[in-house]
Amino acid sequence: MTNRLFDRNKLKLLLLRGLSIVAKFLFTSLYFRYSEADFGEYSLVATTILLLVFLLGMDFYSYANRAVLEPGSNPQKIIFNQFSLYFVLYVLLAPVVYLIFKSAGFNPEYLFLFYLVLIIEHLNFEFYRLLFVFKKPLAANINLFLRNAFWVLGASVWLLIYSHIDIKTVLLFWLTGDLLALLFSLRISWTKRHKISWQNFKWDKQWIIKGLAVSLPYILGSLAYKTIEFSDRYLIDYFLGKQAVGVYAFFDNMANVLNIILFTLVISVLYPGLVESIMHKNKEEFERTFKQFRKEILIYSIATGVMLLIMLPLVLFVIGKTQYDEQLYIFILLVAANVVLNFSFLYHFIIYAYRKDWRIFKVTVLAALLNVVLNWFLIPVWGIAGAAVATLASFVLVAVLKYFDARRLLVKSA
Repeated sequence: MTNRLFDRNKLKLLLLRGLSIVAKFLFTSLYFRYSEADFGEYSLVATTILLLVFLLGMDFYSYANRAVLEPGSNPQKIIFNQFSLYFVLYVLLAPVVYLIFKSAGFNPEYLFLFYLVLIIEHLNFEFYRLLFVFKKPLAANINLFLRNAFWVLGASVWLLIYSHIDIKTVLLFWLTGDLLALLFSLRISWTKRHKISWQNFKWDKQWIIKGLAVSLPYILGSLAYKTIEFSDRYLIDYFLGKQAVGVYAFFDNMANVLNIILFTLVISVLYPGLVESIMHKNKEEFERTFKQFRKEILIYSIATGVMLLIMLPLVLFVIGKTQYDEQLYIFILLVAANVVLNFSFLYHFIIYAYRKDWRIFKVTVLAALLNVVLNWFLIPVWGIAGAAVATLASFVLVAVLKYFDARRLLVKSA
């Protein structure tokens, strides 16, 4: 049996994500080099899009994807109803998106472009998740490369030529990458179809209503999680301004490389098997997958963390921002926060498999409240370091509470 740590599929995934990381790294470094404030503004726009993606989807995928994994499911019927719901939500939630866009103070000139990017980004998110459910991580990562890296390379070339880029131009590049990713995903889905039955393409109102009810704790939990992930940027902007947002976002984007690598090589590959082993009550398979999950999270966390700590001072030197060397401890705090977050997924998917959705919601809300309170009090005193401490403390709380919840579930079901 091939060693899972170094098998060929992992190398392909690592190459794709490696190219994505390089592209993001180049774009972030160039943008940050030419203007911390402009990069801070872009970070707020990108953050708002990512937050709204979760609002548009209502986290319905949590219900639908789990239904696909259940024995005897009808994937065609599930996916048809899932995407039918999304198109209804795009229309119904348009006024909400407009109000959020306006309250954020963004330029009305690119409102339509903003919403178009938002919708297609969400569709790509759903295809990306489904490809993992159907155990096609390579195709999923090609989707991610096109929408997260391909357009970023174009924007990086623009920055190299003009030493400046406005938000409208960034959104046009983003839209191009998203359209290519969507076309690729549609093509993969069409060529991989199996005996399509048009009888499955019927609106199932009761199933959708039930799904929305089941998904409620997930959407609330996701919004709470995104509060932990992104509230710091809005509060840094409020207390310290966009230049400080740019500095913090730069450190955070660099630290996020750890999440990308761990999700690609460990979480996305192992979580479907972990969930299925619990659903099918296969104790031996669960124990094997759980141990492998834990082992790989540890190995890749250490390797990636060390690599990032070596690389960042070199990056700051190359882009001429060595004045931020004295703030490297902020980067270390953010890397530590991401390591803790990824360990928490070991227990998150156990709770998810047992369908204890409200437990996940309660844990995340408690952590989000802690995060907002700590950010509110620490940012004015410690600056962006206060935001990093708030993030680390919140993820520690998430990991501890999920560990005890998962342990209780396993003991109860033994």
